Order: sequence, then C-alpha cells, then structure tokens
Amino acid sequence: MKKKFVSMVMAVVLCGVFTAGCGGAEGETSGEASPAGEAAGSAAESEAADASESVQTEASDTEAAAGGDYEGALSGVTLKVGTDTSFVPFCFPDDNNVYTGFDIELLEAVSDYLGFEYELSPMDFTALLMSVQTNKLDMGLAGITITDERKEVMDFADPYYDAGLQILVKSDNEDIKQIADLEGKKVALKEGTASVDYVNENVSDCTVTTFPNIEAAYMEVQRGAADAVVYDAPNMLYYTNQNPDSGCKVVGDLVDGCQYGIVLQKDSEYTEYINAALAKFHEDGTYDAIYEKWFGQQ
Repeated sequence: MKKKFVSMVMAVVLCGVFTAGCGGAEGETSGEASPAGEAAGSAAESEAADASESVQTEASDTEAAAGGDYEGALSGVTLKVGTDTSFVPFCFPDDNNVYTGFDIELLEAVSDYLGFEYELSPMDFTALLMSVQTNKLDMGLAGITITDERKEVMDFADPYYDAGLQILVKSDNEDIKQIADLEGKKVALKEGTASVDYVNENVSDCTVTTFPNIEAAYMEVQRGAADAVVYDAPNMLYYTNQNPDSGCKVVGDLVDGCQYGIVLQKDSEYTEYINAALAKFHEDGTYDAIYEKWFGQQ
C-alpha cells in the first residue's frame, strides 16, 4: 500500500500577491529554478539525475504498454503537494485532525490511479501558490480559481469544479429561483464577501442583513427571518448535504462564476497525467461519486 506523508512546511513569500475565491490575482515570477543537471557534478547529483531519468522512462514504458491508459503511469514517483486546510469542504481537518474534504479525496483518487505517492504540505493559500511558482512544490489544490494571471506563471490542469454564487431558500419556497426574484425580499449575507457586492450591484430593491459568519445567515432562512442567502455555491451545497433536516435547498444558476483547477509548476511534465486521470474519472463515475458525497447529486 502506498504511504501518504504529511509534512508541515513554512513557505517564505518572496514576491507577488495572490487571492482566493472567484476573483482575480496578481503575481510576479521570481525566476526559474536551475535544471537538475546544471549544477556541476557531484556523484550524488549525478546519481539523483540517473534515478529521475529511470523513473520517467519507467512511467513512459508503463503508459505505452497500457496502450494509452495512464493507470500506474507514475508508479515510483513521489510528488510534493500543497493544500490550504482552511477551505471547507475542499480541505479541512476532521475531528481526529486528519485532513479530509473534496480536494483530498480527489487527490487520493488521482494518486491511486496514476500510482504516485505524495507528501502533503498544509500551508496558507498565498504560500501555496508561491511555492508552486518557485518549484518548491510539484502541485497544489485548494479550490484554486483558474485565472489568466496565474496561468502566466504556473500550469493548471483541466478545470475540475465550477464555482460561483447561488441562492439558499427554504425547501417549500417556490417564489425564488434566480437572482432577479430577490427584488423586494429579505436577504441574509456574510459580511465582507463577494456576495454582498454582487447583491448590492444586481438587486435594486431588497432588504440586506449581514452576519459575521455564514451559519448565522443560514439560520435566518431556517427560522423564517430572511427569504434567502446568497453565498458561495460549494459551501451551501455542502451545508444542505450535511444537514438534510435543515429544511433548505440551493436554487438558481451559478452567477459571478469561476472554475477551480489543480495547479502545477510551469510547463510541468505531470500536467498531462493529471488531465488523463480527471478525464478517466468523469468517464467511469469516480468524479460523480466523490462529488455526491460532499455536495449531493449534481
């Protein structure tokens, strides 16, 4: 059985500013790392380069032998993976302080399919992106929004999650189905979030009440003090899935949308393998099973 290692990493932020969620981000490249064979020749470096070449050859041979099937194609490889453990329900510690969540289960599935082991390093979101950009990590996942700015300095695998804002209402509410239906309604929002700006800009006549945490906003709808909550769709879907007795449902199309992707080093040799695994999971139902566990049926 493959071993999964968890290491605590303190990443030094060298340059650039990155933001989480469905917004933009800015970052500067701090320079490429030197290729493994450039540092002149100690025996240890030469041996490491030979070992790396051997692993890559083995992966290629495995892929070719499988006739285009990538199963086990990265057997023998260990990747350094970063994640932000404060983004529920994508990655967070459970009651036993073991990391779990949608992203973690997706990572486990990719690892099992491609055959690689990984060292998981929890860190804050900004340090995660910078560590991938400066080649300290092979890849990272933490509900990372795909943006053109980020794609200039790192690779993204194919999108694996469509995110954005949606609406939570009581299960018997048939009046509210889209943002336009919030006209004249009482809307509960989490203060300081993108949903506040979106509602203020797109709903001209509604009564808005903000709360310091989203659970308080959900409770306003449950007890009938508010008609709706507008918030990040993944969190609301997770909430209703984990609390089937809440008497609430999520409605409406995604608005202010974005897509999440697994981030890798610029021009990473592993991007095609991750894409192959994601495509496989969409075909064989693996993705749907993981999604349904955390968010309910699509």
